[in-house]
Amino acid sequence: MSSSEPAQQTGSPRGLAVLLATTFLAFLNFTGLLAVVPLWASTGGLGSAGVGSTTGVMMAATVATQLSARWVFRLLSLRAMMIVGAALLGLPTPLYALSTDVVPILLLTAVRGIGFALMVVAGAILIADVAGKGRLGRAASYYGVAGALPNVLALGGGIWAADAWGFPVVFAVTGAAGVLGAILACMLPRGSRATFSVVSRHDVRRIAPTIVLFVTTTAAFGAASTFLPLAGPDATLAALALLAASCAIVLGRLAAGTLADRVGSGRLLVPAAIIVAIGVLVAGLSLEGPAWALLLGCALVGAGFGACQNDSFVVTLRSFGAARRGTASTIWNIAYDGGVGLGAFGLGWVIGHLGHAGAFIALAAAIAAITALCLPAALRHPAASEPSRH
Repeated sequence: MSSSEPAQQTGSPRGLAVLLATTFLAFLNFTGLLAVVPLWASTGGLGSAGVGSTTGVMMAATVATQLSARWVFRLLSLRAMMIVGAALLGLPTPLYALSTDVVPILLLTAVRGIGFALMVVAGAILIADVAGKGRLGRAASYYGVAGALPNVLALGGGIWAADAWGFPVVFAVTGAAGVLGAILACMLPRGSRATFSVVSRHDVRRIAPTIVLFVTTTAAFGAASTFLPLAGPDATLAALALLAASCAIVLGRLAAGTLADRVGSGRLLVPAAIIVAIGVLVAGLSLEGPAWALLLGCALVGAGFGACQNDSFVVTLRSFGAARRGTASTIWNIAYDGGVGLGAFGLGWVIGHLGHAGAFIALAAAIAAITALCLPAALRHPAASEPSRH
């Protein structure tokens, strides 16, 4: 990323506050519907593969937009990307209430996926600009918390609200949050832009272990958030389980952000992935009870996912350097959103063969195997042994 306002790279408390607030509102829309839209689609008679496709299509649209970052950066400033992105998240949302048919649901979801892509790529670049010297890890954790706190309020709360008040209320509230985020984004600094540079083979080899581990944990979260409400627990228990995961994500990100600035980024990637694998296994074995075990499993998934989010983000930014933050942000967000979609779509397919419990257990085994394969390369990663000197 090449900012047209270099002074922002020294830190901007006002810019940080506006960015965090905008991110919170936009993610309130995203996370509030992450489990609700699949549940809404299931009321129209879609099977597990079709339900999984609702999340998969959104993430596919998100990734496709992110792959076009080179051209998007030429057309829009980072501020404009935040405004348009939040608007595309919020404005279509109330239209879900008009139909449970698969085609309109997928079309609306694809539009929201485009908006989500614009917002998260721009936000991840801006946070590096407003962080301040020596505070990238901590500022990244604040940014992560702004995106994770809506999970606490809305991931499980959306399911509960849909059950208690009806789906149209959820669609109206989350739609308003996205629109309000777009209005607030107008207060972001003008003129800051980004560029995208070509990724070399050396870059790929250096960052591959980090990205693979991050995609793996993200897929687990995408799978759990999509199918847990359909996997056996009643609406209240499913909401509590997702609440436990959401709270753990926040704690995981905060802890990882503090450690990254003190001891160096990259050290938590493998432990975080192992924690996620254990959590998925525990959740899969306890779908029919006991309730405490399901809550524990989901909390472990959230904690590991949150830590891996922050650690992988800082590793990616530092690996590409300040001059290529646009590239780093795009790659990391593609990994995030692609992982969510892959987990939802993939588990939906596996559920058709193994059932919900079997699919969760198979997912845990896959995470463990991938982590073992990545372990040697992850331990050799330079960023894992070098604390921040910014």
